[in-house]
Amino acid sequence: MFRSLLAPWQRHEDLAPTSPAINIIGGGAPDTSNSGERVAKQTMRDMVEDLKVTEAVVAKTTLLQRIATLVREVPATKDAFRDSDGFLLLVHVLSTLSTTIGRRGSQSTRDAVACIKSVFTLASEALKGHAVNLEFFEEFIGYSSLSDAADLLVSNAVTADVTLGCLLALSFGDFFLVEFFSSLRTKVPEIEAMHIHFLEFAPGLASIRLPGAFNVLWSFILQKMNTDRALRLIVYRLLEHLTHSTHRNLAVLSMQNILPHLFKSWKTNMSSAKDDDKEHRILAKILRRLFEMGASTQDSRDLLQCTAKQDGTVDADMLELLRSSAKSRWPQHFSLDGRSALAMSSTEMKTFPAHGFTFMAWIWLERMPSEPHKLFSISFGSNDAVALSVGSNGALAFRSRVVQKVEVLPKSKLAASRWTHVTLVHHNHRSSHPSVCLFIDGVPSDSLQWAYPKFDETSPATFMVGDDVTAVESSWCVASAYLLSVALDDDLPRFIHHLGPRYSGSFQDQTLIRFLTYEASTSLNMHITAQGALLPENSQLKKAIRGDSIISDSSIIFRVVPQPHNKKDQITRGDVFPVCCQSLDLAVWRIGGAASLLRLVALAQTPHELSRALSVFSDCLRNSWQNSDDMERLHGYDVLASTLRARSHLINTTSFETLFEFLGLNFRSPDLSTVVNTIAYKAVALDFELWSKTSADIQRAHLEHFAFLLRASRYRQFTIKMRLSKLGIVRKLLFAIQSVWYPQESIPLVVNTLVLVAQSSFTAEEAIKPIVSYVAATLAEESRSSFSSSPRSTTSRGDLLRSSTRDKAEQVLEGLVSIMRIPSLHSKLAGTLPMPRICLLLLGDHPSVHTACQVLGMLGLSLKASVSSGKNFELASGWGILKTVLPPVWDRSVHDAALDILPGRSGDRFSDDSGSPQMVSVFLFALYQGLSIENNNAESDEAPSKDAIIWILDDLTKLHESSSSFRRVFRSQSTVQLLVDGLNIFSPIRQPPRVLDAKISVKLTHFGLLLAMGKHISTSQKQQILDIVRPDAQPKGRTEPVDTSGSRLGLAQADTVCKASARLEEWRQTILVSERKRFRQTLLDLCLIVHAPATLRCTDCCYRQEKRRRVASFEENVSVSTTERDIWPHLARKRVSRLDETEGPHRVRTKMESLLEMFVQDSRSTSHEEASSAFDSELLSLSQSELTSPNTVVVPSYTGEDGDHQLAEEVTEDKLRRVRHQLEPGDVIEAVSTVCRVSGVDSFLGMLIFGRTHLYMLEGLVENSEGEVIDAGDAPEGWFLISGSAVDVRNSQRAQRWSLEQVSGFSDRMFLFQDVGFEIFFKDSRTLLVIFLDKSRRLVASQMLLSIALKMRTSDLSSTPRSITPKSLLRSRSSTSAVEKELQLAQQQWQNRELSNFGYLSILNQLSGRTPNDATQYPVFPWVLNDYVSEVLDLSSTDVFRDLTKPMGALTAERREAAETRYTNLSSVDEEPFHYGTHFSSSMIVCHFNIRMQPFTNMFKTLQGGNWDLPDRLFADIRRTYSSASHDIRGDVRELIPEFFTCPEFLENSSNLDFGISQTTGERIHNVKLPAWAKGDPLLFIVMHRRVLEGHYVSKNLPAWIDLIWGCKQRDVDSVNVFHPLSYEGAIDLDKITNDLERQATVGIIHNFGQTPKKLFTSPHPPRNLEGFLSLPVTIARGVPEDALLLARDSMPFKVVLDSAVSNISVDLFDAKYSGIRPLPLGAIGLPSISHEQIEWDWNASDHSLRLVSHGKVTQVIEQVAPTCAAFADQDTLVTGSGDNIVRVWRVNQGQVAPSGFVGASGRSRRHASSTLSMTHILRGHTERVACIATSRTWSVIVSGSEDGSAIVWDLNRGSYRHSIWHGNESLRAEVYLSAINESTGYIATCSVSRLMLHTINARPIAKLDTVRALITSLAFHEREYSHLDILATGHDDGSITLWTWNADGTPAGMQAQWEFVEVRRMSSGEGVSDVALGSVTALKFIGERLCAGYASGLTYMWTIPT
Repeated sequence: MFRSLLAPWQRHEDLAPTSPAINIIGGGAPDTSNSGERVAKQTMRDMVEDLKVTEAVVAKTTLLQRIATLVREVPATKDAFRDSDGFLLLVHVLSTLSTTIGRRGSQSTRDAVACIKSVFTLASEALKGHAVNLEFFEEFIGYSSLSDAADLLVSNAVTADVTLGCLLALSFGDFFLVEFFSSLRTKVPEIEAMHIHFLEFAPGLASIRLPGAFNVLWSFILQKMNTDRALRLIVYRLLEHLTHSTHRNLAVLSMQNILPHLFKSWKTNMSSAKDDDKEHRILAKILRRLFEMGASTQDSRDLLQCTAKQDGTVDADMLELLRSSAKSRWPQHFSLDGRSALAMSSTEMKTFPAHGFTFMAWIWLERMPSEPHKLFSISFGSNDAVALSVGSNGALAFRSRVVQKVEVLPKSKLAASRWTHVTLVHHNHRSSHPSVCLFIDGVPSDSLQWAYPKFDETSPATFMVGDDVTAVESSWCVASAYLLSVALDDDLPRFIHHLGPRYSGSFQDQTLIRFLTYEASTSLNMHITAQGALLPENSQLKKAIRGDSIISDSSIIFRVVPQPHNKKDQITRGDVFPVCCQSLDLAVWRIGGAASLLRLVALAQTPHELSRALSVFSDCLRNSWQNSDDMERLHGYDVLASTLRARSHLINTTSFETLFEFLGLNFRSPDLSTVVNTIAYKAVALDFELWSKTSADIQRAHLEHFAFLLRASRYRQFTIKMRLSKLGIVRKLLFAIQSVWYPQESIPLVVNTLVLVAQSSFTAEEAIKPIVSYVAATLAEESRSSFSSSPRSTTSRGDLLRSSTRDKAEQVLEGLVSIMRIPSLHSKLAGTLPMPRICLLLLGDHPSVHTACQVLGMLGLSLKASVSSGKNFELASGWGILKTVLPPVWDRSVHDAALDILPGRSGDRFSDDSGSPQMVSVFLFALYQGLSIENNNAESDEAPSKDAIIWILDDLTKLHESSSSFRRVFRSQSTVQLLVDGLNIFSPIRQPPRVLDAKISVKLTHFGLLLAMGKHISTSQKQQILDIVRPDAQPKGRTEPVDTSGSRLGLAQADTVCKASARLEEWRQTILVSERKRFRQTLLDLCLIVHAPATLRCTDCCYRQEKRRRVASFEENVSVSTTERDIWPHLARKRVSRLDETEGPHRVRTKMESLLEMFVQDSRSTSHEEASSAFDSELLSLSQSELTSPNTVVVPSYTGEDGDHQLAEEVTEDKLRRVRHQLEPGDVIEAVSTVCRVSGVDSFLGMLIFGRTHLYMLEGLVENSEGEVIDAGDAPEGWFLISGSAVDVRNSQRAQRWSLEQVSGFSDRMFLFQDVGFEIFFKDSRTLLVIFLDKSRRLVASQMLLSIALKMRTSDLSSTPRSITPKSLLRSRSSTSAVEKELQLAQQQWQNRELSNFGYLSILNQLSGRTPNDATQYPVFPWVLNDYVSEVLDLSSTDVFRDLTKPMGALTAERREAAETRYTNLSSVDEEPFHYGTHFSSSMIVCHFNIRMQPFTNMFKTLQGGNWDLPDRLFADIRRTYSSASHDIRGDVRELIPEFFTCPEFLENSSNLDFGISQTTGERIHNVKLPAWAKGDPLLFIVMHRRVLEGHYVSKNLPAWIDLIWGCKQRDVDSVNVFHPLSYEGAIDLDKITNDLERQATVGIIHNFGQTPKKLFTSPHPPRNLEGFLSLPVTIARGVPEDALLLARDSMPFKVVLDSAVSNISVDLFDAKYSGIRPLPLGAIGLPSISHEQIEWDWNASDHSLRLVSHGKVTQVIEQVAPTCAAFADQDTLVTGSGDNIVRVWRVNQGQVAPSGFVGASGRSRRHASSTLSMTHILRGHTERVACIATSRTWSVIVSGSEDGSAIVWDLNRGSYRHSIWHGNESLRAEVYLSAINESTGYIATCSVSRLMLHTINARPIAKLDTVRALITSLAFHEREYSHLDILATGHDDGSITLWTWNADGTPAGMQAQWEFVEVRRMSSGEGVSDVALGSVTALKFIGERLCAGYASGLTYMWTIPT
């Protein structure tokens, strides 16, 4: 063993000097002339040599101890020890001791133990403080050698404990720990004793110095811990101490992979652990600390998985551990202890930067240093030029060589145990400001006016982070550090600080603001708001926010991050430990993103679980900008609100505080509260329905949180202005009050909150108008209801609701009055609305007492605030209205409120001169009314009571006696006349005795006398009063006439009052209508439904559906990750497969998609009532007549006839309001049309919406004749004539949308032989078939599409990169001329074999109007075989083929005769004759064939009335089906569908549907029975069937079949090819049929019978050129599959030679340079069709950026995406794989485009600006790094390979998971590092180290190949539209290339087909080249019939076939 260890070091010694010439690391000293040291070194060499030859253990021990002593006393001998192979010798000695160990206690054992201790003691001494020795040991000896040497010692029970103790002592550098395990083991039976004894060793467990040694120790512990309980308890105690002692220890443990083992043990023993299990509790504490430090993605994934049990409940212990883990905030960092530093040197920098410099660092101090400790320095040579240090009190100090002193900066202090951002800026030229500025956490703290250091040095600059000279006791961390060659502005450090310690990029990302968390963004906004105009627009801060470049990449002198930066030399000195930890939030981002957090919340079933889940949720979002972005992308906060709404009863105080602390509240310091996340706050905090369902305490807390924000917070102005001002909180609160959400006892709290919020933003739109409108409308409505209700309704629930509603409005009114008492707010109110009129408006005709009091209070405040208010009130007949309205409600409270308005009223609020004189008339009128009723001795609700009369008289008397201003009121004769009228009622002359109340009479008389004795009334009125109150003074017999002038005046005033009241009522009704509409709009905006009568619910179902659609859309986004690869697969909802509508080449549909079962259920299976009842909401009860059209927008208008502001509302119709929420942001509707989307036999009513940027298909809503959007269920019956299937009007599918740029073409379509439809083609391989109500509407829409096509025109809209879809399929119009041109081109291509038979038939189907979207016009293909029986298909015999010259109905003589007889019989009865009663293609035939695939399964049942057909009539046997169609006399005449040549899935019952039992065979109908030659494999059947279709026989006879279907024999009698007349186009015009029944019957015949394709040819079809290879075009003589053996490498490589291996070959046929072929290195990929632009990345770069380069210049940088691989799907779509396990899809936003018709465009578009990238999808599923990416726009798929041993197939359009392809089993999974997709077939090839695998597009396995013997390094499919021999090329590490095909020819007889790879040819690396070292084949690409190969040498060669 010694020699084997010595060998590698001996080779190293032969190539290097014995000791380093220059010590660059700082350890070990070079030899000196000191003779003593030379003697010591020689002695060391001698003793080592003696040790090598010593055999005795005791002698070895003695020598080891002597060497250790020498090393300790003379440190210089450590070099000699190393050079003498001392470390190798130690390992050798240790490995030999196991043979000398005897029994426990024996002398030999004691000697061996002593020797073991001596070995480890010497090793520790030799390594301690010597960096060279440590580096040497780790690199050339290795801890693995140490582990091997100690293995036998640990395995032996006698020496196990001491060996483990020695390893522990070596790890910590303290050999007091040698007896640690053996000593503690004696105390284990008593755990408490063991813990006490442990404390004796604790001082030695200070810090792990050798993590590698500890790793060896841990590996041994793992082997023994499970079976040795004593050891396990000791280890747990050790780990508990280490995880809670120092950060360094915790960091080392975190990096030692200890966590997964402990977690597995804890998880395993959890079920058996008891509550008092101390071992379990200690382990839980250890795990909590380790998870807090950070965990790998897999560890976090395991934790999340264990949180949810199999039954769907939550594991409380796991959830608690998860919660503590979520608190982790550690970034990746360096841990530095003592004398340690990170050093960088630059030979280019000889002086300081000319423009100043900036140093920035994130620093964490575990404890303050014992003395000043250097943090950063720049030196030239041995002396520091500048240095920044920290003192023992945390204060920073700066030193510069220019000033020659150390300046302590007392304001700049660092705190312990906290990440602090330190920025030092040194300006060069800054005379007016300090030149040295220091910033702590972005805030300026200290500054100095020091000169800038300027001097040149010969020595290179050295930059140091840390201190490697001064021996200071310190422990600190650095997350990142930067030195910039520019001096930053004073405001930019704040921005950089807010990026956080996790940011380690290069500041090149143009969207740096996306790295800001919500809290950081809010803090920055506060700063900018506070600065205001002081912050100029050109400041660096605002530039950074705008995305301008602020720090160039060249200005970064160095960057220190845990991942070394490749461009700089980064050297660690001393004790530096890199900690690459990952907090839980980042792990969650990689695993499942925000969707996982939302699902965790949804799992909670108890208050405790919910509070813990919300804690995890908030902690994983708070500091993670990635998860925050994900939440917004998923509309996650809306989903959270919906989830909490269902769990509102579980919300406790902890949950509430957790949630609102996340939103920005600070319950410990309310003055620091604000709103940091407006989106979440709006969705959650302002969801009053949610909080109204919680407990009373939570309701109160929720409503009181507004006080935190608006009163207690010091940031309230910012919160109000920047956060809450646009959220419409007042309207939301009013809506909550209107609803019945809150219980009645909580309404006062809601109203108080309303008042508080309104005060904070008391503006017209936000508060004033909403509140006043609500109060006015509600009081008016309640008043009207109260006086119009029937007597019997007085006890109804409606009256109780009305009472509650009025009470709410009155509380709001009271709150409004309280607001008015604040003068500034009253001024705003008065400036917005005419307060006198508003008072009358709110008062109404029949106010309640409370309303009257509040209105009088408002009036009093208005009269006091403005002199003109009284006049305006009088002009509005206000006093007259008060006289009419107040007397009926005059009680004590009204009396007091009215009394406050009187002049002369004493009190704090009014002076003697205040008040309104006109109010006296109101009192007197009320008095008059009361006296009238009292005189009649009757009770009435229309006048004041007796008590009220007394109050009035008493208070009027007091005022008259005390106030002169009150007395002056009576100068008005009309006022006095009111009193006279009242006195007349009580006159003794006119009233019989004892009728009047004596008390009232006395008081009235007294008041009259007071008034009469005053000097302010006229003489005549004074006399009248005296005559009434003193009748004795009047002469007897004299009766003065009563002055009725006052009464006449009263009548005139009454008329004015009536008119004024009428105007008020009209205004009131206008407001009421407006508020109703606003209420309905709020319902729409909130997706809620009123609690309405039954007659209303049907009309409101559309709103329920809108809510259901929106909620389902959000939940679908969250649920899309629930696949078998989900973290909780056991909770994933059931998925079903269905045929994807995405089309491949020639419109082939073969992709299967897996959807949640809820999204594929038949929409008609749920009743209308059930679907809607689930979303009913208990809101305000409104009658049918009150609910106006919801399609309205309220536009305020506040100018009345008199010029005053009014509260009326003008209403502008917005008939499309219900669909606007479906639009993309910023889009505007240009046109709308009601259509019916056709899919198979299903039809979906909806709206086709043309926007400015997008096209939308929105189902479930239609336009009626007035243009209003209504529910499809309310559309007129029979709008669309679609017989055979019910039109779905209740579909809940969300809107489909496409960017207009995605529209590639369209074709007009006939439907039921009517020209009313068109089909739109999109670049994403999807299509849309819609039909219109009539042709005119279709023409309008066609013109819209045509304009879009012209607007969006590019170089070639009809094709996409690498697509082999013929251009003829994608057209802008389908006019006759266009069809003829397309037809002529396709025919020519087919004749010249440029187009396959399948492709040509597909185009004929397309041009004749056949489409896979319409089952009635499905593409039709021929039966091509006649042999479905043989074991082997003999294609050389013509007997196996079907006769293509005859229709299916005439293949046999019997069937021909029957057809001709039918034709003759029909002719004889004067009916239009036909040969066949069935058709060769119909919707039933299509669904019959595809019955095993959704959606055809449901379609078939629809056509069958909801049931299966009889089992024997189902499609179950191909042979029997062909026999029925070709031979049976009573059979059908059906032809085939394209699936017979493309899609094996249609032959399999993968959904395990129950079709029943065949009555004929007794077998269960399952998969389709295949011909024997298919060997039981549907894929083999498809392959063989397609091969026959493309064969010689079919190619020769296909023209005859085309003549029958599309040509001159389409209705040929002689060919027996005439079908029902209604199956032909033009046979009948449905528009001319007026009888509805006849029209419907005709439609049914056309729909169900079938439709003959449009006739395309009038003459016989020309034949195909059959000379030469049929598989090659006529113009091509040779091809790869045909002549693979002739492929030869060109003699010369490409001119472009790379410096590294060729990784990718880019092909741009439009680029003339290098023939359009560009070899690219690893980390680069070219943009298709844009030769000057490419994407670049570097996996090793610390910023993990993706860069877009144009003309060699970086134009865009996207940081923190960690790209590892990339591929373009098309010129607009980029897909990248990342090191964070995520696949990202990017949109390429290309520059401006010049139309191809411009001069100089060279047939293609010219781009004037560089492209940009924007992310569209994030795909999660892999658990390890993504290693490779392959894409296909043709099939719209992505295939990603990963280190987790799998490849995933993704849907490119939807960004969703489809299938997984696994390489190996769970225990052994090899990285999938290569993938490729065949564009023509969709086959997928994936490769790992162990195997090459081939699958179909649906991940169906085809073949696999063992690749261990020949490592594959590259892959490429040979691409051709159709090839009889598929070819896959593989490049190998030896430089060879192998061509493979695959077949099932080797399948044993009677066995199911077994596919295998077959080698076609192997081309060695030396072919055609000599003396050239090419290396491995690193890139392959077929270009036509040539093969381009790139090699590791950087060369690129072309393999061609000589002509």
